[in-house]
Amino acid sequence: MTKSYGGFILEVNLSRGSISKKPLPEKLCKAFIGGKGFGTKILYDHVDGNINPLSPDNLLILSIGPAAGTKVPFASRVNFSFKSPLTGCYAESLMGGYFAPKLKWAGIDIVIIKGAAEKPVYLYIDENGGELRDASHLWGKTTYETEAILKEELGKDAAVLEIGPAGERLVKFACICHANGWRQAGRAGPGAVMGSKKLKAIAVVSDRKEVEVADEKIINELVEEIMDHINRDPKGTLAKNYRMYGTPAMVETSNVLRFFPTRYWRKVFFEDYEKIGPKAMAKFLVRSSACWNCPFACGKYIEVNEGPYAPVKIEGPEYETIFAFGGLCEINDIAAIAKINDLCDMYGIDTITMGNVAGFAIEAYQMGKLKAERPLNYSSPEDVIWLIEKVVRREGIGDLLAEGVKRAAEKLGLGDLAVESRGLEPPGYDPRSLTGMALSYALSDRGACHLRATMYAFDISGVVDRYKITKEKVELYVDNEDRYNIFDCLVLCRFSRKVFDWGRLVRLVNGLTGFQYGKEDLKTVAWRIQTLTRLFNIRCGSGSEEDKVSPRFIKEAVEVEKGKYWKVEEKELREALKEYYRLRGWSESGIPTQDTLHKLGLVISK
Repeated sequence: MTKSYGGFILEVNLSRGSISKKPLPEKLCKAFIGGKGFGTKILYDHVDGNINPLSPDNLLILSIGPAAGTKVPFASRVNFSFKSPLTGCYAESLMGGYFAPKLKWAGIDIVIIKGAAEKPVYLYIDENGGELRDASHLWGKTTYETEAILKEELGKDAAVLEIGPAGERLVKFACICHANGWRQAGRAGPGAVMGSKKLKAIAVVSDRKEVEVADEKIINELVEEIMDHINRDPKGTLAKNYRMYGTPAMVETSNVLRFFPTRYWRKVFFEDYEKIGPKAMAKFLVRSSACWNCPFACGKYIEVNEGPYAPVKIEGPEYETIFAFGGLCEINDIAAIAKINDLCDMYGIDTITMGNVAGFAIEAYQMGKLKAERPLNYSSPEDVIWLIEKVVRREGIGDLLAEGVKRAAEKLGLGDLAVESRGLEPPGYDPRSLTGMALSYALSDRGACHLRATMYAFDISGVVDRYKITKEKVELYVDNEDRYNIFDCLVLCRFSRKVFDWGRLVRLVNGLTGFQYGKEDLKTVAWRIQTLTRLFNIRCGSGSEEDKVSPRFIKEAVEVEKGKYWKVEEKELREALKEYYRLRGWSESGIPTQDTLHKLGLVISK
């Protein structure tokens, strides 16, 4: 068995009610490392592009990396791979918390779930393998209730993943939740995939173990160096800001630099941003919290004990949730946003998509294009709460909106209003102010996403001209996309991006596995993964014709500075896409060439 891995794959067939435990092939580890690599390879090999994502033929693949369960910080994440019910193409979603180390200690690196159960079940995992158990008593329960019940049954140290009512009712952007419902695999609808399989939860029970690494000296030195790097950071930003404010600190930055999407993408500045920023949230702060073995503790547990939205006890809201409801829906009350966040976590729905859906619905209603059972207004928490309840229950207009912005817009004839890429609604970074995000939204394998390459960080820092899409920016995009593919194989948190440069990633992979890879070897692994995601999307009918941003970003200028209006230049974006294809070894139409496939050692099936 390769060092640092649990050593086994758990294959679960819900239709048959069978589970098998198989050895993890060393060849798979060397070619794909872990996490996203494992999930992408298995998804490509076993899922047809024409299947319905909510059919038993879809797979839900959980995969962790060699860093999970070791002393390496920031390695608490688990990767989910599947064909998305929201976008109809490649999807991955990642989650922090403490499930990943527990799965490693149980000796499992990959869980492959296929088929669909006849009645609700949950998957129990321990060192002996897995077992399907009846979940009839859990069906219909919220995420909070489900986790509490299973911890009561299995012990408080059990790590539990679950879906809520949104996943059961196949809301296309339903989450998988964890850690009292406060950690989510949120994007692209993995909760709906679980719901379609009648799989209510996954629980792993294992005791902490020492994971045997290939070179303990390298890992010990690296961990010491990382902690020293964090503690010596001259500005204190690596840990201090995360510990003090968490991601809501971005609310101030995004409004000062005017990239905070507001009024369903009509503006990039919210006049009341201070009312929903970190200082406003600090009034309700009880404590910070962290994922397993994380020195940053970016989670902010708050309590709202007074006012119309009390009581609320929740970890959050994060920046993306604040943007989605505070910006897109123009809600200027952080307590109201916390209440909305609480409902989304409880029901198990992605806050980024739900905020986009709510903003779209309000805008469509105001335009007279959407009929609703009540008026829908900006700056109204009650209207948004009403929409959430309708979506989760799929009642009235909620049944349409539960399909996501793209499908709802198509049904209403409002394609020009919809903001999405590949069917996925964007996060809180307007590409007219940060043009690196135009690249990100157009090229991300799972649709509009800020995490595949974190290009916003370069635009914000001034390393590049944030109003231009240049060749230099494309090169940065490719390098970052490669580096984060390796992050997602190990699997590391994005917030450690200033800690793990290429040099440390090389040392980390080699110290864990003993593979003796160099930087170019890791970039080849990343390139191989990216090429497979591209091929899977092409198989699903999502090729270069979908490498685009919302037409509104090209047609509608916004005030990015006082008196300065800007929009995405379509010609610049097109030229940048061509350069990206060239750097990836793809044809001018964005298809990986045979020469590239040969270099990557890929044998491609139809």
